[in-house]
Amino acid sequence: MVQGNDYIVTWFYRESHGEASYYPQAGGKGDSALLHSIYMQIQVPFFTTFRHYNPKARLLFFTNLTADALPAFLIALFHRTDTEIITLPYTCRPPKGWYKAWMNQFYVYDIFKEMERRMQPEDTLLVCDADCLCRTSLHNLFQSIRTDGSALYEMEYPQGFSINGTTLEQMNAFYTACYGEQPSIPIIYYGGELIGLRTDAVHGINREFPVIRNFNFTLPDDAPRLHEEAHTLSVLAERLHLRHATANRYVKRLWTGRAYNNVAPGDEKLPVWHLPSEKKFGLHRLYMMLERDKAILDEQLFWKKAGEYCGIPYTGLKKKVHDLMTEVKEKLK
Repeated sequence: MVQGNDYIVTWFYRESHGEASYYPQAGGKGDSALLHSIYMQIQVPFFTTFRHYNPKARLLFFTNLTADALPAFLIALFHRTDTEIITLPYTCRPPKGWYKAWMNQFYVYDIFKEMERRMQPEDTLLVCDADCLCRTSLHNLFQSIRTDGSALYEMEYPQGFSINGTTLEQMNAFYTACYGEQPSIPIIYYGGELIGLRTDAVHGINREFPVIRNFNFTLPDDAPRLHEEAHTLSVLAERLHLRHATANRYVKRLWTGRAYNNVAPGDEKLPVWHLPSEKKFGLHRLYMMLERDKAILDEQLFWKKAGEYCGIPYTGLKKKVHDLMTEVKEKLK
C-alpha cells in the first residue's frame, strides 16, 4: 500500500495599505510593520516544532511575498526545516469593506486550489494557523484523515451567539438560501486553526467554494452572510458531509489573556497548542530562544519554557509581569 505524503501548511498574506483590515489578537491593521514582524517571528516556533515531531512530513509556507522579500532569519529557518516557500496571489479575497477584520483569511481557499494541483489520491493535508505549536508526532492524526476524509475542530456555540458577526442560525439560513434546501443537520461551527483533509475532500471544497463565494459576495448588507473562512468551512462541511471532529482530540483554542482564560489542567498534553493570545508574548519569547538555539535541544526543557512563556497549563506571576512590561513598552513606542 502506498503511504502518500503528509503535507503541513501555514501561511502569511501581507495586506497593502488599501486593503488592510484589523487583527485583534495582534493588535493592529494588516499593513502594520509591527504586525508583519509578529507574524514573521511566530513562523519560527511553528516550523521548528512541527518539523521536530514530524520529520517525514512535507512542510509548505504560502505567502504573497517572494522569497527575497522575506527576512533572513525566515530563509534560514526554512532551510533548517526543509520547508518549501510558495508564492501565491490572493484571488479569493472578499470585496472591499466586506468585514472589519481578518480579511486575509479567505487566502486559505487559494491554498486549497494550489494543493489540489499538487496532491495525489493517497496524500493528506493539514492547514494550521501559525500561532500553533506541535508537541507530539501527528502520525495518528494523518491516519485518521486517510480513514475518515477529514479532521475538523468543532467549537460549540449557542445558536444565537455572534461568531465574528454571524450566528449559527444565520449560517443555516445562508445554506438554505444558497442551495434551496435545508441542511441535513444544523450547521456546526468548525474553527479554521486546524483543518485536516484527504485529497478527495480538497477536490470537493474546490468544487463547492465558487458556488458559495459567488452567492455570498453578492448578498445585500442585511442578508445573512459569511464573514470569514471558518464560516465558509462550516457550510462546506455540511454540503460535503465532512463531519469528523477528529481534530478535537489534537488541538484546543487556548485563550491565555487576562480578560479570558480557558486553559485547564491536562491541556498541556494536547498534541497541538493553538495560542491566539500569545503572538506578542509567549511565542515571541520562544522565537528568541529558538533563534539562539536553532532547534529543540532538550525536549523536556523546551516544553517547560513553552508552558511558562505561554501560560500552559496556568499563568504564573513571572509571565504576568513579563506580559505587562511588554504591553507598556509597546504603548511607549
